Amino acid sequence: MADPGYERILSQLKLALLNDCGCEDTLSKAEEDARDAGLSGADIDAALGERSFDVRTAAVLTLGCAIKNGDAAARYSARERALAVGLTAEELDFFTGFVSEFRGLAQKP
Repeated sequence: MADPGYERILSQLKLALLNDCGCEDTLSKAEEDARDAGLSGADIDAALGERSFDVRTAAVLTLGCAIKNGDAAARYSARERALAVGLTAEELDFFTGFVSEFRGLAQKP
């Protein structure tokens, strides 16, 4: 289980990564998990649009989506922005690992 302090961020990150998912069951489960983590409908809608009302979470979502899209320049820029808004390299490594693991799970049949 993730650090409780990261549960909301990870829920939003998962939604951002799944925003183009065509599977209604998968998306519904992610939305349910997000509500369980304390996210509001507005938070969920923002995450599905790869946005957040929190600047640090928004930076994590931007980084995660850059990784998902395989855009090295956007990934570098997002990492620099995340560091500038106060995230640590250790935190970014944690979220990058989550995205990599999530992508690997999503690609399995």
